[in-house]
Amino acid sequence: MIFAIISAWLAYKKAKDTNRNAILWAVIAAVTFIATQLLVQLGFGMLLGIFIELRGWSPEIVETYSIPITIIAVIISFISTWLVLRYIDKMPEEEMYVSPPPPPKF
Repeated sequence: MIFAIISAWLAYKKAKDTNRNAILWAVIAAVTFIATQLLVQLGFGMLLGIFIELRGWSPEIVETYSIPITIIAVIISFISTWLVLRYIDKMPEEEMYVSPPPPPKF
């Protein structure tokens, strides 16, 4: 949870520096960190459940692999949040308003 707060703070700061909606990007960064972690753990849990049913593994294997799955989920959350922060660092392209060329003179 602390890392989600830190990523929201970093996103807020970077978005403000690049003239973007800072609150929106802070929420996006925090949700990215938390949602990625939950989805990775859910995915691994579902895979373990499928293998337990199909292969006849012991249900205690979930407890055995819970810590490595959590570590993998946190690492993937860091990577996804880093990608969001990296995207925020890019300066948005400024829209150029080009006036039409002058009419030809005859």
